[in-house]
Amino acid sequence: MDLATGHRGGGSGGGGFWVEVRPLVSSELLSANFVAVLDALHSLGVSFRFFLFAPRDGGGGGNRSLVRFFLQFFDEPTRVQMSNIIRTVLDVEVVGGADLPKCQYRFCADLELAKNYALPIVFNCSQQGVEVNLVDRLVASAAGLDVCVEVAAKADPNAAGGIEKFVYDKLSHKSGVGALFLDPLVDLMGAGIGKDSKIESSAVRGGRLGSGVDCWSRELVKQAELKLSSNLFTCQIRIWGNSLQSIQVVKKALPAAATNRFKAFKTTRSPKHSPTTLRSPTRYMVRNNVLCRLWWAVPLSIFLCVGVFGLFNPLKLVFSSSFLLLSVGDVGFVVFVVFLAVCLLVGFRRRQPIVLSTFELAQIVGLPTAIEKLPLALGKVPLSRMQLYSETPSTEKNPEQKDKTILVENKKEVQPEVPPQEPKKLVIPPHRLANTVCEEENH
Repeated sequence: MDLATGHRGGGSGGGGFWVEVRPLVSSELLSANFVAVLDALHSLGVSFRFFLFAPRDGGGGGNRSLVRFFLQFFDEPTRVQMSNIIRTVLDVEVVGGADLPKCQYRFCADLELAKNYALPIVFNCSQQGVEVNLVDRLVASAAGLDVCVEVAAKADPNAAGGIEKFVYDKLSHKSGVGALFLDPLVDLMGAGIGKDSKIESSAVRGGRLGSGVDCWSRELVKQAELKLSSNLFTCQIRIWGNSLQSIQVVKKALPAAATNRFKAFKTTRSPKHSPTTLRSPTRYMVRNNVLCRLWWAVPLSIFLCVGVFGLFNPLKLVFSSSFLLLSVGDVGFVVFVVFLAVCLLVGFRRRQPIVLSTFELAQIVGLPTAIEKLPLALGKVPLSRMQLYSETPSTEKNPEQKDKTILVENKKEVQPEVPPQEPKKLVIPPHRLANTVCEEENH
């Protein structure tokens, strides 16, 4: 894949409305520093993408070896609005209309969650923060490996139904053949209307929590309900790289907990991908509820059809004493059906969607805090105003008089120094001197 530069503007939904976010050398960022930005994007309800570029050290010169962060938005008004928000809430430089660096990658790992997305990837009861910024660990692991982390996300209020269903299943211990056939249909209907008709109220769940539920299930339900109280994003996470080892290193640096973690759904070689295409990530409802069941539904349908037309009697597989007693045509038919089932199982296997809360997503989409220790592309520090004079003490009552005093002091400073002059001698006029002499003689 080639991430080409120069993608600015573009059509609706597919343009390169990019900005680059650069931390400043004086920035004092906290852990999960993008929480406010993600909440703003959730309120807008639009798709966006986050890119973390970590080129190889020593290649190309200049800033090629520095880690850089990019954001792509749906349209130009969203880009302008979010740029202003990022500048307001974070001490960073936002470069509008930035160009993506030219990078070519040979492999791409498309990730999924190892378990149900109701289980968080950050195991924290309070959900108030972590001591170590996980973005620091991600950047430190990816620096110099010539990799790229891509995160596409969109606000998904309907994802709460999946968490509620998980809680309901844990508390009710629901199982059986009926659930296997009815759950896919109910899930599709719930995704269409944005609800889940099987979910009980929180009061009912709270009343049943103490009966027949082990301690670990209690903790899982607690963590799921904490995630349910947050804003939810449906995400797609990919790692691009030129070697499988570098991709594996970056994947291990992603957040993981005892409850859930990331794993590779598939890894492709020489992937075809356009960096300017911004698509909304999905929860794979059709795939998980319909296509993943084709591996047994299609062979079963084939057996029933050939049995109805009399081409093959499926009961031979049950009542035959040995598989070798079947004819060559029957054996070939059975082998074909089994091969078809295996292909469908591999091609349409179930995929765990990635749904993250604001707190979880901020552990991946964000900026590092160890700015002085990591090889980051830093922004330009804005020029500050120079202080021309110090304020006089606050004992003065009249502010106008205070300003006048400052002006007078400034004038005194610019006036040239005058050399000291000798004292003037007293000069008495001649007529006054004659009168004085006559007065002295008369006395």
